Formats: sequence, structure tokens, C-alpha cells
Amino acid sequence: MNVTRRNLLLGALSVPAATLLGRTAARAAAAWPNPLIVTVSGADATSDPIRIATLIEPFRIRGVPVTLTVNPYGSDGVTLDYDSKMAQYLRQTIREENSDLEIGIHAETIDSADPYVQLRQASGVQAVFSKAVNEYERYKSTAVTTAYTLTTNSPLASHQDGASMRATGIRSVIRLAAGVKDEVGIQPDKGGYWTTDTGLVNIFGSARSSSRPTPKRIPDPAIIASGIGKLSTSDDPIIVDIPFAAFAKMSEGELASYATEIAQAVMRSTEAGESRPILPMELHRQSYPDSHNLVVVRFDDLRVDAKRDPAQIALVEEFISAGYPVTEAVVPVSDNKFLSEDEKIEAYLKRMVQLPRYDVSTHGWKHQPSELEGNTVEKNLDLIRYGVAEVFHATGRMPVSFIPPNNAYDENTLIALSEIGTPVISAEKHDFRWFSGLDERGLLHVSNTIMFEKSWDGDYPYRDTQTVLDMIGDKNDAVFSIHVSTANTPLKMQQIKDVLSFLSGRSGTRLVNFAEYRNQVLPPLGSYDRIRSARAEVMIGNWKPSELADKEKAELLSDAALAWRYFDWGMQAFNGIAPGTSWMEDGKQQGYPFSTMWDVASNIMATVSAKRLGLIDETAMAERAERILQFLGEESYRYAGVRLPPAERRLAKQAGERKGFDSADTGRLLIALKVLDNETGGSLGIDKLVGKWGFHKILVKGEMHMISGKGRPISLHDNSYANYVSNGYRLWGFDTKPVFGEQDPSRNMDDAVAAFDEMTRRGRIATEPHLTEEIELGGSPHGRLAADILFDAQLKRYRETGTLTATSEGPVGEPPYFTYQGYQITPTGGEFVVDAPTTKQAGQAAKREERLRMVNSKASYLWYACRQSQYSDTLISFIREKGKLPGIGFASGVGEISQSATGIADVNTNGIILEAISYIMAERTPFLPPEVTSGI
Repeated sequence: MNVTRRNLLLGALSVPAATLLGRTAARAAAAWPNPLIVTVSGADATSDPIRIATLIEPFRIRGVPVTLTVNPYGSDGVTLDYDSKMAQYLRQTIREENSDLEIGIHAETIDSADPYVQLRQASGVQAVFSKAVNEYERYKSTAVTTAYTLTTNSPLASHQDGASMRATGIRSVIRLAAGVKDEVGIQPDKGGYWTTDTGLVNIFGSARSSSRPTPKRIPDPAIIASGIGKLSTSDDPIIVDIPFAAFAKMSEGELASYATEIAQAVMRSTEAGESRPILPMELHRQSYPDSHNLVVVRFDDLRVDAKRDPAQIALVEEFISAGYPVTEAVVPVSDNKFLSEDEKIEAYLKRMVQLPRYDVSTHGWKHQPSELEGNTVEKNLDLIRYGVAEVFHATGRMPVSFIPPNNAYDENTLIALSEIGTPVISAEKHDFRWFSGLDERGLLHVSNTIMFEKSWDGDYPYRDTQTVLDMIGDKNDAVFSIHVSTANTPLKMQQIKDVLSFLSGRSGTRLVNFAEYRNQVLPPLGSYDRIRSARAEVMIGNWKPSELADKEKAELLSDAALAWRYFDWGMQAFNGIAPGTSWMEDGKQQGYPFSTMWDVASNIMATVSAKRLGLIDETAMAERAERILQFLGEESYRYAGVRLPPAERRLAKQAGERKGFDSADTGRLLIALKVLDNETGGSLGIDKLVGKWGFHKILVKGEMHMISGKGRPISLHDNSYANYVSNGYRLWGFDTKPVFGEQDPSRNMDDAVAAFDEMTRRGRIATEPHLTEEIELGGSPHGRLAADILFDAQLKRYRETGTLTATSEGPVGEPPYFTYQGYQITPTGGEFVVDAPTTKQAGQAAKREERLRMVNSKASYLWYACRQSQYSDTLISFIREKGKLPGIGFASGVGEISQSATGIADVNTNGIILEAISYIMAERTPFLPPEVTSGI
């Protein structure tokens, strides 16, 4: 245990004990009675309220506080519904405002040790609970009810276990002595506690004070009394647990008698000075007098009305100067004037963000009623993305929160916010579905918003100060929303100041802004953090939208002409098929006389791109395409009685081609053939060519298999290219098993986290094939996720080291002559790797790793095509300057150390560059239209 943290908690616990018992606070902490918590745990929607009351009443009539925890999902799957008898009982109990009863939530087990999964689980439980126990009329004038304590049978998994649950309002997790095997072994079996970095406290129960039945009997109250006495010799909290469901066979009379004996045992311990009964919520408050509940100070509506802005600015500056935290909500567009055009406000924001307790939030788009409701995801994404970008560029700080105007938002608003990596949404309670917690899209809802305005009519009538304080309460985290425009009298202005003054001086309450709030309640969340920050960087931070200027069009066409030079030469020199690689030797251009099916695909895509760009006419495209199709029909690889495209073909007399069948290369070939078929209106008979290949033999149970040179099938469905190349088979009607199941990481953060973890397991990620998929097919959620993660990692490496980074596969000028360069995600981050094609060549790559690293040319053009950004501008400028081989084409890359071109051009580099330029010139429209790709 952390001794410092432990002693701090004990010291805090001793203060209220001294006050309660009239003793001097100077006495040693160990002298005060142990905190004792009585829990009736694990009731659910089907529980009988009468039996619950029978259990807890013997404690309450003796002045012993009780914590009742309810499982909102229930062991039999029945959810705690608002109209259920149990929910009605809970609401009635809440209305009675009993100070000796706390109602919490119960989870039989915590699903995972992963903090993201724990946060999602606690959020779901809290959401169901909050919706069931709160009455709309009641919370119009008083604080809402949420659960502050969670009981579970799961032992502690780490010292930070449960930390993320603090973001849902949970302050304490009581880990009951339920006989669940402790796999980690860090939880003491005699009780104790541990405090996480977010302020959540794990409190451990002991079997000595639990009434949980064993297989043979229910513990005698005398045994529990003895256990309490033994546990009181330590200085740890004591948990007296009564698991509700375990006593289902007892009559009400037996329940009452049993509970009475336990209550009497607790009273004897209390009277002997061994323990002091307390609710876990109160224990946490005593332990954390400075940060028990957090209240966000939010100033809305900067730039709603330019005439009112000076008054708001003056008040915010006054509060910041006085040491108060502030999040100021900024409207990106006001009176059709962008924030970036508002010099005075922009200067004000740039000055304010330098101050330690000032924070900004994006307040919609134009602050119009329902501007984010009823739109498509795409429209909301545009509005929100441009709005957040305005605030980011005006301040240099990524907004932590988003505040929809008038609390008006819908599902498509939330999806769009998730896609740009927004961490927090602050809006009204709505139906409590996500009152406080992380939703499935990865958005943290902070919805307990309190304001003075009773309504927005007339002169904006205010609530009285005490009502506002009652609504904020002293337990929940809350948002105090201030509208300077409605504080139109000195009295109203004074009310605002009085509330802030009172809250800042109240023990247990800490005023924060949204940035501070998020940092306090959320620990590192692993994969979630990587995904969210990557989206924010790609969609906002490095985003640089721009129109394609005439000068840039001319440069792109010049680049395309150079790339096409490779094919013009190669197709003439090698009978219609440009070779895999080319270089200058003794003053003459040489070519590697072999072609894989991936290379053939690049020949096809280059030909289509050249025609689209006006480098060749339709007749020339048809002639070249017919030769490629003829080439594909000339030879086959025979396997299991069917014909398949061979792994590699020779283009000259030189032997040595690779034998077998490559399902990944063929998958890309099939995509290229579909592009060509669509481009030519089906006039070339490509369907007949594809129909001759027996792919059903290599799609075993829907999984793609390569066939080795010795005829052995090997599944490639787990390959990092599988998600892209499987599309080729489906485009021609061959069913394949989903590579990533049915997940949709673009709409669901749970799916995104699962996909991210799966990508980590599958191996390195690189620019190809994920961006290739985008320009050819429109992309997939999984491909875009991988690309965003890679873009973010490359950009961070560049910022940290000054080394431009654009990774992909390609030929190099020394052994092993071809490398796969990419990014391997690791649990603590990631590393950029250089891999050889075979294990035999791995040693060669390892020895020369730093020399082999290069800024990949085709990757740079793909980033420029697919991610308009400052970084992609830098990449393409670098390759234009250093990556050209005059008269040949583009080199495969530029060495990171040498800063010079590799000296080798290749079919895939120049083919992909042509594709990327064609995609850009077609207003970034994929090669295949949605009507062709919709079925895949």
C-alpha cells in the first residue's frame, strides 16, 4: 500500500470522529473508532420492497445507517424499470430524505480490469439506476439522485482498479467478501481500503463480518459480532454485509430477527468504542474535504450578441483574477462572421487561454435553435468539425467539451462529436439515459446542469439563490451554467457571485472547469485515449481544408506525367506489363522482369488513372487493358482441380518466379479488374476471365487462403491486408467471412476499442492498404481507424524527432531489397518497424534498419489525397523535392538518414501516385461508385 496516501486518508477520517465524540483532534488517528459500513447488497428489480424494509429497519431504529445497493440489471436479466414496484419504493425512500440510508448500485462482478470497460459498465448501471429513481418534478427544485457507492463481488485487480468509475459519480467501490477467487492477490482478506488517483476509494470486505451464507449454513450473528471485534483491532473500515438474495428462503419474521441480532452486534461494537457506523458517501466526504463533489463553472454564449460580449468578458476576467475556474462557451459563427474573422474576440481568447484556470468550449455552430437536430451525420459532422476547428485555431487549444445550443441534439449529433474525438458533452438531463457517464460512442456526458433561469421568456425570471444551491446539492458533480445576458439587474448579478462564493468556501466542494474536471475523474483509458486523440488530431488539430488551386493542379498533372513515364517505358519494354522495379545501370534503364498479381493490379489502376487524367486517350487505354487481360489469361496455377492466378509471372526469359497462389495479391487484382470493368462499361469480358478462376477452393469457410509453392493452403484472413483485399472477392460475388466481425468502429467506441486491440494483435499497420481502400472503394470504418492511428503516430514522431515519417512497403537499394515498414502498436504506445519479406532475411533488415528507413513516396501522396492537413502538405513537398527520378518516375522513397532518393522506381509506387492524383482531381471521389460497392 501507498503509506502516504493511506495516512492521509486516516488523518482525514479522524477529524469528524473527534468532532462527533468531543475529543481533541490532536489524538492519534489510530485511537478513533473504525468506520463501520452496513450494506444490504444485491437487491434488484424483482426484489420485494417489504422484505428489504424488513432487513434494514432493525438498523435504522437503532440509529445505525444502512447502505442498500441495487443491481439495475438483475441476475435474471430484468432491468430496473421506472414503473416497477422496486423503483417506486426507491423513489418513495428518496422523497423521505432519510439521512441514515444511502442507496447505491450493485454489480455482481466487474467485467474487466480494463478501465475503459469498467467505465462503460458503471455508466450503463448508473444510467439505468438514475432513470428509474428520479422524478422530473422533484429535480426541478432539488438535487438529483445518483448512486455514489457500488458494491461488487469482484476482488481488486490493481491499485487503480475502478478509478474510471469516478466519472459516473461513483465515489466508493465496496468489494464484498463473496468467495470469488482473488487471481491478483493484492486485496487483504481482513479488510482495508485503497484510494485511486481519481479519488475513488476501494473498500474491502472481510468474510469475518459478512453474513454471506456458506454451502452449509448462514453465519450466526455471534460469529459476525466476534468478527467485528477482531477487525476493530486494525485501523481499517469494517464492512458488515448482508447479501439480500442469499436470504430468499427466510420468512419475514426470520429476516427481522436475523437483522436485529446483527444490528445489536453493531451497536455493542459502537458502544464499546470499537467502531462508528457511517455511510460510505459520508465517509468519502470526510476523507476528501477539498474534492468530494466537483462543480464546473460554465459561462455560456460568448459571441451570441456582440453588444453583450464586453460585459461577459469583464465578468469572466474578474472571476479568473479572483482565482475561480471558468469554461467559456464560444459560438464559432455569429451574424455570419467566423470566429477567425473576429479579431477582438480572438485576441481575448488567445490571452485568456494562457491563464491556468481558463478553459474554452465550442457552443454549437451559429447558436440557432435545433441547428444540430434532424440532420444527417454528414451535415452535423461538417457543422461541428468546422465549429470546433474555429475555436481550436483561435485559441491553439483543443476544446475538451462541446455544448449544444438550447440543449438540442440527437443521435447524429453524438456520432459526429465522437468522429472528431470530442471527449465531453455538456447538456441538460433529458431522460437521464446518459446523465453522468461514458456512452457507447465514447462521449462523457456531464449533464447535471443548473442555472438561475426559470424560463427564457420576458425578463428571464430567476430562481432564488437557495433553490439553485439546493439543485446543485453537496453530493453530485454538477455544472453551474451562467448567462451574463440574463443577469440584467444588480440583484441577479449578485446572486451569481453569491453562489460561486458559497460553493468555493464549502467543505467537500471544488470548483473546476471542464478540462480540470476531466483530468480529475478520468484515469488513462488505454486504447480509448489513443483512438480519441488520433481522431481529434486528424479531424481538427492538423486538418487543413483547402480548394485545389490552378497552380497545384498543374503540379499534380506534372507529377502524374512523371509517374506515367514508368508505365509508358515498362509496357513497351516488357510486352504490355510494366515490371516490378526499375533502375538505371550503366546509363541504361533496367527492369526486374517479374510481376505479381498486385503488380498487375497497379498496371491496371495506372492505366485507368492515366486515361482519367488525360495522359492517354480511351483508345490507348483499351489497347493497354486488352494486353493486360490477355496476359492474365495466358497462365494459371492449378490447385485442387481449378485454375487460379499464379503468385508471380516472368516477363522475360529469366526464370525464378515465385510459385503458388497469393490470395492477398489476387484480392487487389480483383478490385482493379472491377474498376476497369466499371470504367469500360463491361465491354472487355472481364467477368468471363474471373469466372474461369476457381476461388471457391481457396475460400475455405469464407476465409482467404494462399497456396504455398508446395501446394499447402495457409489462411490469410488474419493478415493486416485482409480487410482490404477481401473486398475484391466480394465485388465479384464470392462470399468471404467478415474480417472484423460485425463491428462498426466509426459509430461505436466499444467496437473501435475492440478493433484497435485486434489490430494490435494482427501486426504492423501501414499507409497501404488502408488509404488505398479509401481512394478505390471509399474506405471502411476499420481502415479509417487504422489510418487515423497511423497518421497520429507519424505526426507525433515528426514533432518529437523532426523526422518526416510516412510508412509503407516498397523496394530498397540494399539487402533485403524489399521491406515492409510500418507501425506496431504496443500496450504502452508503439514503434516504427522495418520488416523483411521472409524470416531468412530478417537479419539483413535488422542490421541495416536505420539505413533502410525511408519516407515512402506513394504513402506521402496517399496522405495528401486522403488527409488534407499541414503534415500531408509537408510530405508531398518533400517527395517532390527529393523523390523524383527524372525520366523514370518516382523513387520508392527518400532515406531518412541519407535524405536522398532510393534510386529504385517501382510499379506500385508510380501506380499508386497516379491513383492518388486521379482521386484528387476527381474531387476526391473513389474509383468505384457507391452503387457498385454497396454490397460489400
